[in-house]
Amino acid sequence: MTLTVTDLFAGGGGSSEGLRQAGYEIRISTNHWPVSVATHKLNHPDTEHRTADLTNTNFGSYPRTDVLWASPSCVKHSAASKSRQGSVEDELRRDTPDKVDRATAFAVVAAAEVHGYEAIIVENVPKFMNWVLFPGWLGMLRTLGYREQIVRLNAAEVGPVPVPQDRERVFIVFTRDGGVDLSVPEVVRTPATAVLDPANGWDDPGMSRRYLRPQIDSIPELGVPYLVTYRRNARARRADCSQLATLCAGGRHHAVATRVEGGEWLRWLSSRELARAQGFPDGYVFVGNDSQVRRQIGNAVPVNVARFLGERVAVALGERRPDLPVAA
Repeated sequence: MTLTVTDLFAGGGGSSEGLRQAGYEIRISTNHWPVSVATHKLNHPDTEHRTADLTNTNFGSYPRTDVLWASPSCVKHSAASKSRQGSVEDELRRDTPDKVDRATAFAVVAAAEVHGYEAIIVENVPKFMNWVLFPGWLGMLRTLGYREQIVRLNAAEVGPVPVPQDRERVFIVFTRDGGVDLSVPEVVRTPATAVLDPANGWDDPGMSRRYLRPQIDSIPELGVPYLVTYRRNARARRADCSQLATLCAGGRHHAVATRVEGGEWLRWLSSRELARAQGFPDGYVFVGNDSQVRRQIGNAVPVNVARFLGERVAVALGERRPDLPVAA
């Protein structure tokens, strides 16, 4: 018997792809953005797809699965957000878009109350745990009979094949007994060169005028690719011994530069290179224009991390239910 999973807030499908690789059947996937739903459907054609606002959903209409994966919106929890939280009473009013955004996490409680999943995996930014309603949210799931295990994972440090991206997220794994082994073996980090195509040339000479120019001027060697990031106070780093900074959905932030006699080569990383840095195989197809594709990639759960967690949960459930196969 194969483990089945519901993927809420699935986006373009990083979590689903990782769980598929871990041996799961992705029974149903839901997201509010039609573009990402189209991407998910193209790559997971046997999955049931729904485009829905998960803050107002009847989960009784969903099929029951063994496992729930959920990646509630993290925008208003992130370090980049300027949103400010008030008291518990103020947050519960949900009278602003920011409060509604944070409240998407309650969809996890609603779905769990209806279906009583054997395991639930929730992904978010670390600041999610600073949410004023986080203790109450956690308490609701405990009331439903779950025990939580909380772990921070960096995609650059999770095997068997780590992605070359420093991306730390918090994962909360809920089971009935809290018995999932979430220890992470030490691995060798993958350099950024593993995802780069051998392409040179300028995409846009003007893009080096702000933030990038000082980084390029600091590159000491000729002919060696360096990662440069379109962020204030960033520094150039050798691509053969460094990882990409965290990918985001806001557009172009990552470039590769090489100094040569009399000048330099500089280009933005392609969407395919960025997808590799999230663990997507090259055959994974994204729907939409360039901006929409980059948004889907930047918002995705790294495939290798989802696979790791899926495999660990499968082992734990298999120990309780011998009829379930253990992912290889």
